[in-house]
Amino acid sequence: MSVSKKSTSQGILLITVVAPGLIALVISLYYFGTDYAALIKAETYVTQLVEDANTSERKLEYAYHRTLLHRINVLADGTWGLLGCMIAAIGIHGLTNLRD
Repeated sequence: MSVSKKSTSQGILLITVVAPGLIALVISLYYFGTDYAALIKAETYVTQLVEDANTSERKLEYAYHRTLLHRINVLADGTWGLLGCMIAAIGIHGLTNLRD
């Protein structure tokens, strides 16, 4: 393979596989952090409601379901981060295995 063909192949792999994978990883890690902070806040609020003597059942159920929503968001963000990391790793693997 000629030098220009190899550099073209490397450029294509970088632009189409590695860069989108890293972008997906960074974006999902950012949202993972914000959603995880919201989950901690929601869990703390549920704990306060449980310890309060005059909390209604409706208010407690609503707060608990909000924590479930945050748990799902944190799981989804972590999954997208893992997927982005795998895509970037496949691209990097392709870069290292280009034949001379």
